[in-house]
Amino acid sequence: MRNEKILIVDDDPAIRRLIWKSLQSTGILIYQSDSVEKTLDIMTRISFDLFILDVALEHENDGYYLAETIRAADPYVPIVFLSGKNKEEEIITGYEMGGDHYLTKPFSPKLLQTQIVSILSRNEIIRKTAKPVDQQEITQGAFRFDKGRYQFFKNGQLISLSSKETKLMQFFMENPNQVFSKEQIYRNVWESDDYNNNTIMVYINHLRNKIEENPQAARYLKTVWGLGYTFIPEGED
Repeated sequence: MRNEKILIVDDDPAIRRLIWKSLQSTGILIYQSDSVEKTLDIMTRISFDLFILDVALEHENDGYYLAETIRAADPYVPIVFLSGKNKEEEIITGYEMGGDHYLTKPFSPKLLQTQIVSILSRNEIIRKTAKPVDQQEITQGAFRFDKGRYQFFKNGQLISLSSKETKLMQFFMENPNQVFSKEQIYRNVWESDDYNNNTIMVYINHLRNKIEENPQAARYLKTVWGLGYTFIPEGED
């Protein structure tokens, strides 16, 4: 049985109840909220291992605001959007606001349970296998990655990343100036052979928007045409 704590934030009690029913057999401790205000209050008293957020709460994009707030407080905790907003640009915005996964309504309760358990299990393994503090900092050029806190900096300024962006940036920081195919990146960061070309491109664009002075003319995270991508810490025009 599991004992992680998760927070469901949705203003529809039927949805919250359905999620609770799908997860109650796992042993996960499930908390619920229906507003931004309640969520922020709960977060002052309880630390969570995962958040499930609707996008549209009292206001249209309250879920995005919550994701940014959560990510600022904890750059690594998993955030799952569960929303009726299913247009491509809405899903992309969810990732850009700090989400790690985006599921659309209506959803399969069994599939949701499987995904939540999988996310929590991977997160637990990562935390348990973290290296001692004195071995947890990587510096490459203007960039620094703190593996103890899972924080990423450019020129001393903290850059907010989602958990998957954090893993991807850690991979590049640990392997600078090397060219990796999309398949290699997916296998190392997503830990799966079920390669998804669009996912790689979306996350590369996310990182470029955060680390490049001009994302359209990338200097650090460069495309090697026909091969894949490479991270050049010193920058290359």
